[in-house]
Amino acid sequence: MIYFWILYLLLSLIISFSFYKICNSSVLKILTFSTFFGLSNGVWFVLPGSDTLAPAISILILENTVIESNGYIRLLRPMLVSFIVGLSISIAFHLTKGQKN
Repeated sequence: MIYFWILYLLLSLIISFSFYKICNSSVLKILTFSTFFGLSNGVWFVLPGSDTLAPAISILILENTVIESNGYIRLLRPMLVSFIVGLSISIAFHLTKGQKN
């Protein structure tokens, strides 16, 4: 199971970095990377009280369409944390990149 999460994290980073490379403006690069990183890397429990984890975006989509809603705030919190982590990584990357040039 750990291999799945490592592969998932690497694919999320690759996808986020790909969208980062598409943009021209540095502010837009930072925001795009952070947004895609936050959407793809937020994980949370499938149901309240369960032990199984799943990507928060997939739970959010399922709760909007198929299964009953257990509250959206519980899913937005991990996505927000991932967004802030992605934002700090992106800003740190831009600051170190700017110092080298």
